[in-house]
Amino acid sequence: MTENFVNLESARTEEQKLLMKKIMEDGVCPFCKEHFKDYHPKTILRETEHWFFTENISPYVGTKYHFLFVSKPTHISQPSDLSSEAIVDLFALLNKAIDENKILGGSFLMRFGDPKHNGSSVEHLHAHLIVGDVNDPDHEPVRVKLG
Repeated sequence: MTENFVNLESARTEEQKLLMKKIMEDGVCPFCKEHFKDYHPKTILRETEHWFFTENISPYVGTKYHFLFVSKPTHISQPSDLSSEAIVDLFALLNKAIDENKILGGSFLMRFGDPKHNGSSVEHLHAHLIVGDVNDPDHEPVRVKLG
């Protein structure tokens, strides 16, 4: 586990960097449920026993949708810590998000472990549903930092 729960090197915007510095000062995991709303102003759109689902506050450039799925109820950073029920729950939530938003295609990625090894800004098991805005005439492919 990283010392500060966040990886400042992965910050993409100045606003994100300032928020991450505050999180480091506070010494908490910003994705743990009890702290999440302190740092994430977007509404939790749906919550289940094992996950909550929201819009990303720093969406990647070129996205039409960029959602986060954050594991709960405790701080974990590895997929091996998930129960079978939590895995099924995640995919049920993913399918609901796809159906509700009429998503025709996108990418689903999970970041886990030490953020210095996965391109993440937060060390807490979470996944992204990313959909590029292909109908935008100026659309460029969405670039994601991994590994």
